[in-house]
Amino acid sequence: MAGGVYRGSPAARGLSLVELLVALAIGVVLAFAATHFLLRSKLSFLQSDELARLRENGFYALRLLSHELTMAGHLGSEIPGASIASSLRGSACFEFLLDTTSAVAHVNDGDVAGVSASGGSSLPEDCLPSRQHQAGSDILVVRRTSGEALVAAGEVRAAPDADALYLRSRAAQRPAAIARGGDPGVPGELWEYTPAVFFVRSHSRIRGDGIPTLCRKRPGRTDERMAPVECLVEGIENLQLEFGIDDDGDLQPDRFATRPAVAELRRAVAARIHLLVRSVQPVPGHSDDNDYQLAGKHIPASHDAYYRRLVQATLLLRNNAVFQR
Repeated sequence: MAGGVYRGSPAARGLSLVELLVALAIGVVLAFAATHFLLRSKLSFLQSDELARLRENGFYALRLLSHELTMAGHLGSEIPGASIASSLRGSACFEFLLDTTSAVAHVNDGDVAGVSASGGSSLPEDCLPSRQHQAGSDILVVRRTSGEALVAAGEVRAAPDADALYLRSRAAQRPAAIARGGDPGVPGELWEYTPAVFFVRSHSRIRGDGIPTLCRKRPGRTDERMAPVECLVEGIENLQLEFGIDDDGDLQPDRFATRPAVAELRRAVAARIHLLVRSVQPVPGHSDDNDYQLAGKHIPASHDAYYRRLVQATLLLRNNAVFQR
């Protein structure tokens, strides 16, 4: 007896080796289960976050392009398709965008330089950044004014920007014209002129980042050249367009064309937008094994770790339809 406790009694003994190993095994199993649960939770969060971002980017890009095409050909108070004079002279693309006789221009399946793979229409070289176009994607040109006049009926609704382009129309004994800046005291209505080239660039911020992005180029604000590229929505991997052509003058599309000629685009009364949207970041454990069809264009499976979704919309080209009347 020592202090009332017998040395050989169970109360005086520690853990045996077997008990210690069992305790360690249970601890390892519990730690593994907790780690697995945390990793699964993190993966689920990444998947949900990328899917939410993909959907948001896709629908935003779709709304943006739908609005642009709906407004295409809007020239303030002038008849859509009218030839508007301008004294501005500049780069090839700058002057190309000032040609208001056509509401839209289109390049089908442009290569890295923006040249149509089908041999159709092409754009002036400075309309796109050098060899940065996402090969196989379409290019869209929209010519239009803003939806509301800055000056109308003698009322100045907003102060004109001295560097912006404006269309002045319906002035007594003055033909409609596009000029830089605008004096609100001069008779007539004043509409901001906002043409743009929309395309998919092969990167977002820096070359090689691998994030395809919907971008645009617009006329410069300080000179008669094109402004730097503005990137709008990341993850837009492919843009395909179809135009509903009115062949009999009833303002209804008789057929949809993926490679319309310039004369056909003047008779377009509807358009279909097809966007292939990709997640910005890869998702571990995912493999995209799906093929995609965009306006008859087949895009084979990439077998990579990115999510992809197809979004599309059909809309009326209201100003082109007005021009057909």
